[in-house]
Amino acid sequence: MRWLALLAALALLGGLACGGGLEEAGFSVVDEVEAGRFTLAPCDRYGEDLPLVLAFDSEVKLSVIEVDSERRRAVVTAGGLCWRGRVPRDGALWTVAVQRAPALRPALAHRPARPLRPLAVQVEVEQGGRREVVAVARRSDGGWIDLAADLSAWAGKEVRLRVATQPDGVPGARSREGESEFFEQLAWSSAGLSRARSVDSTTTARPPNIVFVVVDTLRADRTTPYGYQRPTTPELTRWLADRGVVLEEAYSQAPWTLPSMVSMMTGRYPGELLRDSDPASYGVPAAVPTLAESLAELGYETAAFYANFALRDSNGFGRGLATRYTPSAGGRSNFLHAESVNRRALPWIAAHQHQKRPFFLYLHYLDPHDPYDNPDLVDGRTDFDPDYAGSLTGMDVHAVYVGNREIRGAEDVAHLSALYDSEIRYVDRHLGELLASFDPHVVANTLFVFTSDHGEELFDHGGWKHGYTLYDEQIHVPLIFRWDGHLPAGSRLTGTVELLDLLPTLAAAVGLEEDPSWQGINLLPALRGERAIPRRVAFAQHLISGPLRAAAVLDRTKLILFNRAEPFAPQDRLIERFWRQDVERMERRELYDLAADPGERSNRAGDKPALAGALERVINERLDRVLPGLRLMVSGLPSGSRLNGRLVFTDSAQAGPSPADPAQPGSPRWHPYFLADGDRVELTGSVLSFEFIGEPFEKGLWLTGASAVKSIEVSLDGEPLAAQRILIADGERWRGQVLDARALTAAQRPSATAGPALRLWRREVGSTLAAVLDPEVEESLRALGYIQ
Repeated sequence: MRWLALLAALALLGGLACGGGLEEAGFSVVDEVEAGRFTLAPCDRYGEDLPLVLAFDSEVKLSVIEVDSERRRAVVTAGGLCWRGRVPRDGALWTVAVQRAPALRPALAHRPARPLRPLAVQVEVEQGGRREVVAVARRSDGGWIDLAADLSAWAGKEVRLRVATQPDGVPGARSREGESEFFEQLAWSSAGLSRARSVDSTTTARPPNIVFVVVDTLRADRTTPYGYQRPTTPELTRWLADRGVVLEEAYSQAPWTLPSMVSMMTGRYPGELLRDSDPASYGVPAAVPTLAESLAELGYETAAFYANFALRDSNGFGRGLATRYTPSAGGRSNFLHAESVNRRALPWIAAHQHQKRPFFLYLHYLDPHDPYDNPDLVDGRTDFDPDYAGSLTGMDVHAVYVGNREIRGAEDVAHLSALYDSEIRYVDRHLGELLASFDPHVVANTLFVFTSDHGEELFDHGGWKHGYTLYDEQIHVPLIFRWDGHLPAGSRLTGTVELLDLLPTLAAAVGLEEDPSWQGINLLPALRGERAIPRRVAFAQHLISGPLRAAAVLDRTKLILFNRAEPFAPQDRLIERFWRQDVERMERRELYDLAADPGERSNRAGDKPALAGALERVINERLDRVLPGLRLMVSGLPSGSRLNGRLVFTDSAQAGPSPADPAQPGSPRWHPYFLADGDRVELTGSVLSFEFIGEPFEKGLWLTGASAVKSIEVSLDGEPLAAQRILIADGERWRGQVLDARALTAAQRPSATAGPALRLWRREVGSTLAAVLDPEVEESLRALGYIQ
């Protein structure tokens, strides 16, 4: 490494001589080392004979270091570093983060591990023979030490700057273990020179910075930009809504974090990527690139600060990130409030917002996720409900959710709702602090995005928290963009959009080529006011335990389907409670006019079958991409009619038990698809018999473990169904032949026909994500209350 550095020094000598000396520019120490633009020389002898910008006392190497749950790219070396250059005329900050490199600390078998000693860092400036210590910081808990030194007093002057650590507060101290003496290995990250303002930030051709903020568990109707009367989000309104574009009808693709975030970061529907039934296996598939990876490949400096500890490296959410913070699961992590995110993010912003490279910064605040508790509350009470006389606090939400605490009346519901609002107001204040930290010149070339992964039920439909229903309180989320000079400030857009539209939109803003696998659309033309939002249906699935449920939304109309007939054996009492609660409160088909009935109280599925049918076709198409096996569907049956039938499988397709019975691996098994209570299905030997009650929409079943069909018999009200009404594969008429897997396979879901019909087909459904249970994710979901 020393010879490589000296060669780089010689190469730079000519460039500097031709370029007129030391340039006035910001830089990152990590980038400079990666490019080989440094030398190795003791800082006390680093003078005019070495006209390089950066030098280190000892050998260096690039590494990825994790300290206190925060992973960063870093330069690892045994000593300090120094820089000689000219401070820009408009001033600058020298920023640095340092800590002992954990993986490189010596381990002595004969000595027990000792607690970490305090570590201090100081920045010293020398100019004209005079030295001055301009910044000192110290930390004793082993976390990164973030420090910023203001160099504006030396603006336009050539200086020599030295950064050194002070173990135990003694400069230059060595560590001693028995007979072994060594210099501690230090990790230097976020170190470098930041200009006081970005050079030509409003006119350069470089792509915009991206600041992507997700506030966990935030329902749209509890924020000021969406008409809420309590002052929950004044900072969101002032910084983003009033200066950006508010999308009024944005929907999450799932009512809980993991599937929603997978969709948001990949631009794809989560049900097509997450096919295992155990949420602990959920994550971003290795073969599917993420937003952060794409931006890193484009040259962005990338960072994410996750307060939600389910978003981990192990399930793909650390990919593409040079800096990543995720707290450990359990313990006090449920109580990591917004200030803990800002405490880590603000130094990163100070270090990177003026660098040459564009940056991508993702922030995930956990408030207002339960418990509804934050430092603003006094004795667990909120000024949003000062007269409450009951005993519930925000710490009781989970107990209420699982049935261990009882709600005694409307005042308890109102109080928990007020505590939830206090959580929003609390995180909003810290959002304002974060947004105020950006230099106006940086803001001029930064695209801000604000949204939530899902909402929260506050007894709206008889339940609490989130994850199991698809009503608006759980999937209608805020979505706001701000990009000064590019998007009209203070505008609002109607039209249904999905969170999976975010990746294609941001990709278009930075010039990334569109990926044909993305299932969202680019919203930039609509955000700019060039055209209306394309008329598209938003789709969502619940993707957690229990019978299948899915929803489709278009033009302020929503259809929710609940597969009530699906057999389900809860694995514990908590899941059983949720299942019974949902069976009691949810119907098989629910249709709502959200404009007239935003609370989703009046089910119109019975009196608007045509409208329900249009949305149902979208749900059927989406689910057809993820459900395995052979489909048998009926449609167009007159109300009150009865369709009876029988399928006989060939000997090669061994029959199996009904879905209520235990099935051996590979045995055929049938699964209901939104069947009514009066529908009957039986699988005996090699014969599948069924009777369906006539309804004006599609229903049926799918079978796994069986593909070859020997014969089909179907009658409608006792009369044989016409042969042209029995359709196979892509919609071909069945002509009495034996149907093997190839004959039944359809390229896409066949369309329903007018009049009564039975359709039989199969789809090849591959698996993008191997179902691997992740112990870290499982622990996180347990701590968050999703599983027991």
